[in-house]
Amino acid sequence: MYKIGDEQSMDNNKFKCPIESLSNILGKKWVFNIIWFLREDKKRFSEIQKYLEGCSRKVLSQQLDLLIENNIVINEKQEINNNLESYYYLSSNGLELLDIIERMIVWGEANLKCK
Repeated sequence: MYKIGDEQSMDNNKFKCPIESLSNILGKKWVFNIIWFLREDKKRFSEIQKYLEGCSRKVLSQQLDLLIENNIVINEKQEINNNLESYYYLSSNGLELLDIIERMIVWGEANLKCK
Protein backbone atom coordinates (compact mmCIF):
# COMPACT_ATOMS: atom_id res chain seq x y z
CA MET A 1 0.00 0.00 0.00
CA TYR A 2 1.26 3.47 -0.86
CA LYS A 3 1.33 6.13 1.77
CA ILE A 4 1.13 9.54 0.15
CA GLY A 5 3.90 11.80 1.32
CA ASP A 6 6.43 9.07 2.19
CA GLU A 7 9.98 9.28 0.95
CA GLN A 8 9.70 12.51 -1.00
CA SER A 9 13.06 13.95 -1.92
CA MET A 10 12.73 17.72 -2.29
CA ASP A 11 15.95 18.24 -4.20
CA ASN A 12 15.28 15.87 -7.10
CA ASN A 13 11.47 15.68 -7.14
CA LYS A 14 11.39 11.88 -6.90
CA PHE A 15 8.49 10.30 -5.12
CA LYS A 16 8.12 6.78 -3.78
CA CYS A 17 4.37 6.82 -4.43
CA PRO A 18 3.43 6.79 -8.15
CA ILE A 19 0.14 8.57 -7.47
CA GLU A 20 1.95 11.48 -5.85
CA SER A 21 4.52 11.54 -8.62
CA LEU A 22 1.87 11.71 -11.36
CA SER A 23 -0.21 14.30 -9.52
CA ASN A 24 2.96 16.38 -9.05
CA ILE A 25 3.49 16.41 -12.83
CA LEU A 26 -0.16 16.99 -13.80
CA GLY A 27 -0.56 19.65 -11.13
CA LYS A 28 2.09 21.92 -12.59
CA LYS A 29 0.72 24.98 -14.33
CA TRP A 30 0.01 24.43 -18.06
CA VAL A 31 1.01 20.73 -18.08
CA PHE A 32 -2.54 19.40 -18.28
CA ASN A 33 -3.33 21.88 -21.07
CA ILE A 34 -0.20 20.92 -23.02
CA ILE A 35 -1.05 17.22 -22.86
CA TRP A 36 -4.65 17.87 -23.86
CA PHE A 37 -3.60 20.08 -26.80
CA LEU A 38 -1.18 17.43 -28.08
CA ARG A 39 -3.80 14.65 -27.98
CA GLU A 40 -4.69 14.92 -31.66
CA ASP A 41 -1.54 15.78 -33.58
CA LYS A 42 2.07 16.95 -33.60
CA LYS A 43 2.48 20.62 -32.79
CA ARG A 44 5.28 23.14 -33.10
CA PHE A 45 6.40 25.16 -30.10
CA SER A 46 4.79 28.34 -31.46
CA GLU A 47 1.44 26.55 -31.93
CA ILE A 48 1.48 25.36 -28.33
CA GLN A 49 2.41 28.82 -27.06
CA LYS A 50 -0.38 30.43 -29.08
CA TYR A 51 -2.89 27.91 -27.66
CA LEU A 52 -1.70 28.59 -24.10
CA GLU A 53 -2.47 32.29 -24.04
CA GLY A 54 -0.59 33.83 -21.13
CA CYS A 55 2.08 31.14 -20.84
CA SER A 56 5.58 32.57 -21.17
CA ARG A 57 8.13 31.04 -23.51
CA LYS A 58 10.35 30.13 -20.55
CA VAL A 59 7.60 28.36 -18.61
CA LEU A 60 6.39 26.49 -21.70
CA SER A 61 9.94 25.32 -22.38
CA GLN A 62 10.32 24.15 -18.76
CA GLN A 63 7.03 22.25 -18.81
CA LEU A 64 7.81 20.60 -22.14
CA ASP A 65 11.21 19.57 -20.77
CA LEU A 66 9.46 18.04 -17.73
CA LEU A 67 7.09 16.11 -19.97
CA ILE A 68 9.93 14.92 -22.20
CA GLU A 69 11.99 13.89 -19.18
CA ASN A 70 9.06 11.81 -17.92
CA ASN A 71 8.47 10.18 -21.32
CA ILE A 72 5.05 11.76 -21.78
CA VAL A 73 5.98 13.99 -24.74
CA ILE A 74 8.46 13.45 -27.55
CA ASN A 75 10.33 16.26 -29.28
CA GLU A 76 11.05 15.28 -32.88
CA LYS A 77 13.53 17.41 -34.79
CA GLN A 78 13.77 17.39 -38.58
CA GLU A 79 16.04 19.27 -40.92
CA ILE A 80 14.09 20.64 -43.86
CA ASN A 81 15.87 22.85 -46.41
CA ASN A 82 18.68 23.61 -43.93
CA ASN A 83 16.11 24.65 -41.31
CA LEU A 84 15.68 22.69 -38.10
CA GLU A 85 12.00 22.09 -37.38
CA SER A 86 10.88 20.78 -34.02
CA TYR A 87 7.57 19.05 -33.31
CA TYR A 88 6.08 17.89 -30.03
CA TYR A 89 3.70 14.97 -29.68
CA LEU A 90 2.52 12.50 -27.08
CA SER A 91 4.56 9.35 -26.54
CA SER A 92 2.78 6.01 -26.09
CA ASN A 93 2.87 6.75 -22.33
CA GLY A 94 1.32 10.15 -22.96
CA LEU A 95 -1.42 8.58 -25.07
CA GLU A 96 -2.18 6.11 -22.27
CA LEU A 97 -2.47 9.05 -19.89
CA LEU A 98 -5.31 10.54 -21.96
CA ASP A 99 -7.77 7.91 -20.69
CA ILE A 100 -6.96 8.86 -17.10
CA ILE A 101 -7.30 12.56 -17.86
CA GLU A 102 -10.65 12.03 -19.60
CA ARG A 103 -11.95 10.14 -16.57
CA MET A 104 -10.71 12.97 -14.31
CA ILE A 105 -12.64 15.47 -16.43
CA VAL A 106 -15.84 13.41 -16.27
CA TRP A 107 -15.52 12.92 -12.52
CA GLY A 108 -14.70 16.60 -11.96
CA GLU A 109 -17.68 17.78 -14.02
CA ALA A 110 -19.99 15.49 -12.07
CA ASN A 111 -18.63 16.19 -8.60
CA LEU A 112 -16.89 19.56 -8.44
CA LYS A 113 -18.00 23.10 -8.99
CA CYS A 114 -15.52 25.20 -10.95
CA LYS A 115 -15.60 28.86 -11.93
